[in-house]
Amino acid sequence: MIDLHTHILPGVDDGVTTMEEAVAFARVAAADGIRTIVATPHYRDGFYMNPRDEVLAGVAALRATLAGEGIAVEILPGAEVHVCADLVERVRAGHAPTLADNGRTVLFELSMSQYPFELANLVYRMRLAGLQVLFAHPERIRYFQDDVRRYEEVVRLGAFGQLTSGSALGLFGSEIEEFSEELARKGLVHVIASDAHNTRGRSPVLSRAVERVGTWVGAGLAGRMVDDIPRAFLDGRDPDVPAPEEPRPRHRSLFSRWLSRG
Repeated sequence: MIDLHTHILPGVDDGVTTMEEAVAFARVAAADGIRTIVATPHYRDGFYMNPRDEVLAGVAALRATLAGEGIAVEILPGAEVHVCADLVERVRAGHAPTLADNGRTVLFELSMSQYPFELANLVYRMRLAGLQVLFAHPERIRYFQDDVRRYEEVVRLGAFGQLTSGSALGLFGSEIEEFSEELARKGLVHVIASDAHNTRGRSPVLSRAVERVGTWVGAGLAGRMVDDIPRAFLDGRDPDVPAPEEPRPRHRSLFSRWLSRG
């Protein structure tokens, strides 16, 4: 399995704090059958910057340590890049990291609670620039929870979505679990990843979530969401995924229809 979203790099954000913890993190992942871990520290102005060159150096150090420990897990660079107006320019300048350092695939993060400004326009510009847009945990974003059509719009523009394993298992509450199922059944999420921050409450384990998502979309597709689909993103290729359901038209009330007749 491939875990496309983790906070395994030690001491750079709110995830793993020491190299010893990073080694333990990798052991837990390997025991669950994960063979590739993408290190995706936060990249966010005013919080955790983690530019590309620093992420590459951190990944190199972690790889060397894991090799010395005999842990057969591949570590690849990346970042969880927070929304910013000049994101295209930051990627082109080699400052904002991309998944597997492929120069194309952005793991894209929105605020959990604040509404973004002109999101569809930004996604359109990113796609026009040749970037892949992979939304981190859309099931946990209030902007999408309040109206799923907002998320359907960016998917129609060519964006993809990463479902967090804990969301599917109820770690963040029943409402997010239900929304996760809705997105999965509609074909609006394409990758399952752990978004693991430690080896305790938010650990790098995918197998249970794959089983759960398999009850929603079928075991075959759920397995692909931690295998060939994330591999396509790492290679910078658009994955072969089922087309999402067509969004249902908004039902207008009798009162609003009556007003439109005036």
